[in-house]
Amino acid sequence: MTTLYDMLLKLDSNMQTRFDGLERQLLKVNEEITSIKSDVSDLDSGLKHIDTEMHEIKEEMIPQLEKKLSQKIEELNQSRLSAELYSKKSNLLFFNVPQTNKAEDSELVLRSVLNNFIPNQSGFLFANVHRLPTKNSTIAQPIIAKFLRMKERNDVLDAVTKAEFKIDGKKIMAAPHLPSDMQQERKRLMPIRDQLKAEGKQAKIKVQGTKVLLYVGSAVWKEK
Repeated sequence: MTTLYDMLLKLDSNMQTRFDGLERQLLKVNEEITSIKSDVSDLDSGLKHIDTEMHEIKEEMIPQLEKKLSQKIEELNQSRLSAELYSKKSNLLFFNVPQTNKAEDSELVLRSVLNNFIPNQSGFLFANVHRLPTKNSTIAQPIIAKFLRMKERNDVLDAVTKAEFKIDGKKIMAAPHLPSDMQQERKRLMPIRDQLKAEGKQAKIKVQGTKVLLYVGSAVWKEK
């Protein structure tokens, strides 16, 4: 017959077994928690390292790449302008030359005007002479002339620049045929040059390489 004492011993044994099992489970859980903490710590260190690298990329590498890219773009643009300048170096643009009709001979019109500057220019040779196309038929567009000899081109530019010959109240002007970027810069500087001249200052626009500069006396004019 099982006594109460035996029953208590058996209950105590069962409880001890359960406690032992529970203790083993708790130890296993603690080990897993420790492992998870270690993984989290490693992940946190990894994230901090990534943050450091991202900061270096943002603060150092990207600005350096942007600077190099900007320099490369500027170099390519300068090369393009230089090549375009070379191809147009023998060209001149003539402004305010009246247009006789749509079927005019642009070379004959130009030669007639140039007689007022260089009477003996009939022997000058052109590769091509034509007006720039326009959508506004009421405005006489500039005539562009490509000279075969640079000396003749320079003589004409010098003569027209120095003279004050006008047709219909407008001064005939000549200018180098520049790339569009440089033409726009020259056009922007012209009113400023005219204003400086009106103030009694010696102002002149000069082309130096691929740069269009405004000089006041011997100094380059700078925007304030």
